[in-house]
Amino acid sequence: MATTDISPDEAVRVQNPEALQGGPAETRLKRHLGRGVYVHDVHELPNGNLEVSLGNVSPRDLSDCRTHDNVLKFITLRDVYTIEAENTGQGVYLIDVPDRSDILKGIDEREEEIKEKLDFSMAQAIYKHVYDLPAVRTQLNPILQILRAARNRRGLTVSRIDENQRSKNTREYVNLLQNFGYIRVENGEILPGDRLQSADLNEYSWDEFGRKFLGDVVQRGYVTIRDELNLSMLGHYQKYSGAYYFDAVQRGKQDLWLDIETIADNYEELHGERKDQFYIQDKIGELDSVDVIQRDGDFVRSEEDIYEQVAQGTPTA
Repeated sequence: MATTDISPDEAVRVQNPEALQGGPAETRLKRHLGRGVYVHDVHELPNGNLEVSLGNVSPRDLSDCRTHDNVLKFITLRDVYTIEAENTGQGVYLIDVPDRSDILKGIDEREEEIKEKLDFSMAQAIYKHVYDLPAVRTQLNPILQILRAARNRRGLTVSRIDENQRSKNTREYVNLLQNFGYIRVENGEILPGDRLQSADLNEYSWDEFGRKFLGDVVQRGYVTIRDELNLSMLGHYQKYSGAYYFDAVQRGKQDLWLDIETIADNYEELHGERKDQFYIQDKIGELDSVDVIQRDGDFVRSEEDIYEQVAQGTPTA
């Protein structure tokens, strides 16, 4: 985080650093920066100054839409900004008040970090479920073809696969699979890499092989596949499931019921785009069909195993 320069004319005076949290200095910072801002941590630096870490807390409605178990929870974001309090040597520390825009930027960065972790943990948790959805299978099929070529040891060349695939990313897929040790290329031929050689491939049927090893590839290379190879289906279904699971994880309630309207609101908040409720309902139906969520009419709740995986990978503060 950035550190402000000290300006004595604008500084907050602190005589007792131990009382900074919850004291008059924190109250003044709130007045300038927002009611949700608070002092998260204070510790002394080698030069005698104080490093003051600011956090932010904001209310979020995490009510159960079906049982009307109304809950307003205060969501805490730690370490949104750090300032330095100057030790004057006279028993007084001076804290320069930063611009509110800097605090808002720090809050946005922390929120984006949480959203990214939610997205990643959702992808990890649901991939082997959404693998059964036709749109996902179609988009990932070129990678699966290369894996199967290596498994079958038929000496297929990179150029031959490149000529016959509709994808423009064949070479990139080969490089990805090489980097993760699934294949190796010798004299242009695709051969099994260490990860395939170390597995007992006789254990897997044709379909089980795809689910197992393509799932492993997605888990290891999700960010690369999503961002650099632009496989949009990998950034698609976890957005809709995440619009539900975000609230369930923040509430800490695996059996939280949300309605479609709330999920639509969450989707807009998380991704900055409003989707019509009928479209959200359609996607929820697809996710329900592969056991990513449970749907009962217009209400949705989590699948326990998915919830546990996502909760482990998504911070709540």
